[in-house]
Amino acid sequence: MLLRRITEHVKAQNWTAVALDFLIVVVGVFIGIQVSNWNDARADHQRSENYLSRIRADLEADMQELKRHQEFWELVTIEGYAAITYAETGDANGASDWEILRSFLHASQAWTFRFIDTTYSELRSAGELALIPGEELRSALADYYVAVVARRGGSGHYNLLPAYREMVRGRTQSDIMRYYWRECFRQGAGIQEFIDCPPPPGMTDTTEVLERIAADEEIIDSLRYWVDTVAVATELAEFDLGRAHSMINLIESQ
Repeated sequence: MLLRRITEHVKAQNWTAVALDFLIVVVGVFIGIQVSNWNDARADHQRSENYLSRIRADLEADMQELKRHQEFWELVTIEGYAAITYAETGDANGASDWEILRSFLHASQAWTFRFIDTTYSELRSAGELALIPGEELRSALADYYVAVVARRGGSGHYNLLPAYREMVRGRTQSDIMRYYWRECFRQGAGIQEFIDCPPPPGMTDTTEVLERIAADEEIIDSLRYWVDTVAVATELAEFDLGRAHSMINLIESQ
């Protein structure tokens, strides 16, 4: 209809009307483009908000789970150093032979941890990292999900299984190990914990087992390495908890 009207104005050489018709077309196209841009921007903002909300949930889940792991690693470290002290000095610090042997077994525990990077990986794969507002937040997330996850994950401090684990368990009598698993340790979904269990009833050779393990230099060397590694993981966890908390604050400030 507009084209027909323009044609009529041209035929009538009504150039003022032609100019007005042309202006109407230009303004209409401009408004249409702007509305489309506004709609796209609004959709991008909504997607950005959704991604930020999901990343925050991932970070909160990381913090909750990493804190549980950190507390467990601290206990492993305490038990490991108690066992090392006994092996190196003979000082049981008032503990019974069974309690020291139990420390050797507690120290063999490992609880691996993996970061939740589902949302960030989705953003990277889709090429939509630009939806994350603010250079500071984008850099912090890149450092956390690329550098930190690479250093801590895989074969990093958060995912090691020690050689000591096999050594000490392989050289402990099976009846003692069965008792340990039944009475001295509990694990489940999101749970690993030590139990203050009494000596195995009817077993009189725990002292002999303890002395054999404590005198084994290969076991003690492996235990030193493992306990120091767990101690480092505990310190790294504190740093990573603070990092995750800072990123949550950045997300809230957007």
